[in-house]
Amino acid sequence: MLKRKRKVMALLLTLAMLITMLSACGSKDSVGQKAADEAAGQEANQTQGETESEQAAAEEPAAEESGGPDISEEVTLVMYLIGDRPVDNDEVFAKINERLKAEINATIDVKFMSWGEYEQKYPLIFASGEDWDIIYTADWCFYNAQATKQGFYEITQEALETYAPMTAETMYPEAWEQAKVSGKVYMLPMNYKEITAYVYMARGDLMDKYGITSVSSLDEAESYMDAIVANEPSLIPIDVGSDYDKLFIFDRMWKKANWESSEKVDDIGPWQVMASVGEADDGAAVLGNYDQPAFQDVITRLKDWKDRGFWSKNAVVNTQNNTESFQAGRSALALMNANTAKSVYASVTAEHPEWDVRVFDAQDGVPPVLNSYLANGMSIFSKSKNPERALMALDYLRNDEEVNSLFCYGIEGKHWEASGDGALVSLPDSTNYAYDGNCNWGVRNDAYWRVIEGGIPNLTEMNKNWQDTARSGRYQTFVFNDESVKNEIAAMGEIFDTDYKLLGLGFTDNPEADIAKMKEKMEAAGAQKVYEELQKQALEFLAAQ
Repeated sequence: MLKRKRKVMALLLTLAMLITMLSACGSKDSVGQKAADEAAGQEANQTQGETESEQAAAEEPAAEESGGPDISEEVTLVMYLIGDRPVDNDEVFAKINERLKAEINATIDVKFMSWGEYEQKYPLIFASGEDWDIIYTADWCFYNAQATKQGFYEITQEALETYAPMTAETMYPEAWEQAKVSGKVYMLPMNYKEITAYVYMARGDLMDKYGITSVSSLDEAESYMDAIVANEPSLIPIDVGSDYDKLFIFDRMWKKANWESSEKVDDIGPWQVMASVGEADDGAAVLGNYDQPAFQDVITRLKDWKDRGFWSKNAVVNTQNNTESFQAGRSALALMNANTAKSVYASVTAEHPEWDVRVFDAQDGVPPVLNSYLANGMSIFSKSKNPERALMALDYLRNDEEVNSLFCYGIEGKHWEASGDGALVSLPDSTNYAYDGNCNWGVRNDAYWRVIEGGIPNLTEMNKNWQDTARSGRYQTFVFNDESVKNEIAAMGEIFDTDYKLLGLGFTDNPEADIAKMKEKMEAAGAQKVYEELQKQALEFLAAQ
């Protein structure tokens, strides 16, 4: 087309020159000159117009050209995570934001709720009037509670395909189904198949000093801590007590007692309601944990451990979790999940090689949990002013390898370096941005997941055992709709934060009497109504299987 136009223009110019030559007066205002001027002008205008069109097309956002989302306005998204802000968090997110700005014209401002405050603060920010957009959530971290209260933005399949196409293509179908609450989805679950197993981390130098060969069971942990109490007065055997780990020891004892029982009792519903049900019970009779046969024995042993000085007398008001205390050299033993242990081990061995840190399987014969995908996820605030852009940002945090690796491991070359397929080596600066330690768990992705090379020596052996024995409980994917009993649950939550946690740390002079008092309070708060609703929904859940 363009060549044809130029040929026409050339003919017109030739004609104009001939007319000029034949003209008697040679006037510059001759018809030929006018034709020439007009032809030249038209060609110039045509060329200029084409250049301007090409420039405009180049400057126009690709999303607009393809009919995609409008990203012309730059936005800043506020994202809430749980835990303590890593020293290098801002540096890492500066790089993440550089990529997000280029791709979706958005950046993220990260805020943190510490482990010591998140239980109280998390529900409050939904009603605070604050302008925010994205938050970490999980089946254990308010997902159901906020989904049923319209706290989260509903994510439809259409929205997923429009604003998070990478997620739409890669999300496990069963994860999408698990995220449904009353048929609607309010979370992007992790794209990661996770096993939750617990480990003890102990000081090998102290074990050798006192003839301790293993810390792989409650009984062995007891022997080790007895030796610390008797010989190391400057150390707390295990410094539990923060909101993060007030119930860690209780949970190990509780799980073991119930696994060894014929009923295989397991927890059900929100953690605040302290409810449990026998996995073999097709009638799904729900009881308060305090009514289960094993409960008093567990509390009695916890009281014994507390009385023997295994944790601080100030544990109830302790704001530091037990892994932090272990790293700081204030305690001799720590209990944590295996994922946390990977980064803690790397940091502690680098800082204190003389401790000869050793890691032991703390499952004590209890199968680890094969988690539902809801164990970690990310949601969008229902009042977000930019929910579509928030969904686009999550799409990149989950599925863009560069962004996902930054969030999960930090800056390559500073905090970590690649080591073969699917592995990494932690560098010294990883202490300022720990591997898998920045509440990045909601965007974990099997496609990009890396394990630490040269980490816990016996981790491969433990992983093999966990994979061989891991199981999902009967109610693993059960989601409770608490709409009809939310006031009762709120009242029970207050008792959970006081009486239950005190008992869980062994702070009682008379376990039987204090358990009875707590039960009385729970019943006055409406526990029976909650348990009946739990049973009703559990039976519906079983019928749908």
